[in-house]
Amino acid sequence: MAELLESTMLICFGLSWPMNLAKNIKAKSARNMSLQFILLIIIGYIAGISAKIYNHRFNYVLVVYLLNLVVVSANVIVYFINRRYDRQAKEADKSLARQISGSTENTSAPLKPSIHNQGEDEMETYREMNSVTEAGGVVLFGSNTFAALPVGELTQAFRITEPIYNRSIRDVRIDQIESYLKVCLFDLNPRKIFVNMGDIDILDENIDVDNFISRYEWLLYMIHTKTQAAIYIVPIVSVSPTAFRINQRLKDLAASTGCRYIDVSGVLESRRPTLRLFEVLKVHMRNHPINFADAMEAGALSNRRIENLPDDGQASAEPGTRREVVFAKH
Repeated sequence: MAELLESTMLICFGLSWPMNLAKNIKAKSARNMSLQFILLIIIGYIAGISAKIYNHRFNYVLVVYLLNLVVVSANVIVYFINRRYDRQAKEADKSLARQISGSTENTSAPLKPSIHNQGEDEMETYREMNSVTEAGGVVLFGSNTFAALPVGELTQAFRITEPIYNRSIRDVRIDQIESYLKVCLFDLNPRKIFVNMGDIDILDENIDVDNFISRYEWLLYMIHTKTQAAIYIVPIVSVSPTAFRINQRLKDLAASTGCRYIDVSGVLESRRPTLRLFEVLKVHMRNHPINFADAMEAGALSNRRIENLPDDGQASAEPGTRREVVFAKH
């Protein structure tokens, strides 16, 4: 009876390793793997097997020990394979960064010291908060539009149980965002990421739309390669003609990069635009399929028209030099 109970314990404990192995193979990254932990488990199994052999207890329990040892040992092989994938991805990142910086260096604007210092202060706060967050949550990542959302109160008001974190930086432009990605996104290991950039960029009347889209594409590429998260592009919440043209391009960019585009065109018509914006987003935040009520709610918002949109706001997306890129799906 004792051997049966021991065998049951080993089987229950060992069932987690095949699932872990499959997850690591699919991830193609060693970022969430610990070689020291795997080796410690292997040493434990070897000690258990040695005890069985020393006591001459050759039975089915020993077989379970051996099976678990084989599966755990396979994780060591996957670890080094994934390390190679990480190195290749890093080299690809550097190569694409050089290409992007080469094509945009003439249009890059220097960081303003005040904005830089403000961003660093926010990063210190976010680093501290990251120590108590849960992996697999939802992250809002953007500039002033998202930064103004009182996420804590809204999640309580709408009874959202999924962990939602706001990692937005006030007054940040698209050409300043890359240095904040690690703290705001990568360290959180989120399940879903909502990106909303451009509300500060469009304040520049001389904005280069092609350059903005190129940088946005680079931002999406970085998120795709460094996380397993589903990415949702939230367009610029504005009725300006420039915002309309950029949003049309962002919709095309979402389709070409495997992201999801959220139509928020009716938000500014609402008497309470902050609540209305969160109502649109919360449908996509939930960790369950969208039901009929959710779809009707989102559809009612997306079908609204903006009456004061300038005539030239109906122009189609301007042709640009954007490359068509299909990011690898995780």
